[in-house]
Amino acid sequence: STVLSVRKVRELGVASVVERVPSGSLLYISIDIDGLDPSIAPGTGTPSHGGFLYYEVKDFLRLLIARARVLVGLDLVEVSPSYDPAGVTTTL
Repeated sequence: STVLSVRKVRELGVASVVERVPSGSLLYISIDIDGLDPSIAPGTGTPSHGGFLYYEVKDFLRLLIARARVLVGLDLVEVSPSYDPAGVTTTL
């Protein structure tokens, strides 16, 4: 496995990071809500200012799924509705 920070992903570029995944592989994606910027996902107990923005994640998922070809599953974890009374996180 390779763990990349938000800063490193932005430095390398989404397309470059996606190329690290073997083409045609089975893909299971787990997204921790803490990795998203709290401006778009405030429903977390551990906000990460400077986290990924909506279109960064959307582009990453689109390219990743196209490269892998087989998406086995996807989950979004660590969502805490009590920290998001306006329900902003649920719009993701």
